[in-house]
Amino acid sequence: MAKKKNKGQINFFRVMAVVGVIIIIVVVKEFLNAAPSLPPNEIHNGSSPTKACLECHVKEIENTPIMPHRPISNCIFCHEPS
Repeated sequence: MAKKKNKGQINFFRVMAVVGVIIIIVVVKEFLNAAPSLPPNEIHNGSSPTKACLECHVKEIENTPIMPHRPISNCIFCHEPS
């Protein structure tokens, strides 16, 4: 004989699965939006080549923050222009 499952238990697990998926989507969305936008100035207008970004942000040039991550192929992927 097969055991009967409680309908309330099945519905509870379905609701918890939906809540879990929603939480995962929100966490991933917030992770992708965590990078600060680029400040508005003449250097950050448009899509600067990565080499130009690295020249300022890897070397310790005055009033330029150091890049706290490995260089990637395009800065605009994470950092939106202002």
